[in-house]
Amino acid sequence: MIAALAGAGAVLVVTALLVRAGDGAAIPRFSRDVQPIFDRNCIACHPVSYPYLDLRRGRSYRELYRVSAATRPAFERVVPGRPELSYLLVHPPDPSTSELLTPADRQVIAAWIRAGARDD
Repeated sequence: MIAALAGAGAVLVVTALLVRAGDGAAIPRFSRDVQPIFDRNCIACHPVSYPYLDLRRGRSYRELYRVSAATRPAFERVVPGRPELSYLLVHPPDPSTSELLTPADRQVIAAWIRAGARDD
């Protein structure tokens, strides 16, 4: 019984992290909140070392929104409303770069996707 309750608690915590949209927090905007994360952490390698994904300002949105992942075409990079299905957040990162996005950065990106991944 205790194990079942502990498992249910873990599910609730994960669900709460994925469903935050209705908690009154401001909805992240792509240009104001998401692109600066890419600018700080990603554009040194994307598109230079990883030419299949250009995350520079003015190019990144069209490279992400409803586009199949180059390395896993069965997955879309960003699935509007579904961060848990968006390859951008769920693929295992290269171990040498796994610390580039902080948990706070990942939460901003997830909230933007959850809110519909709109361009602005």
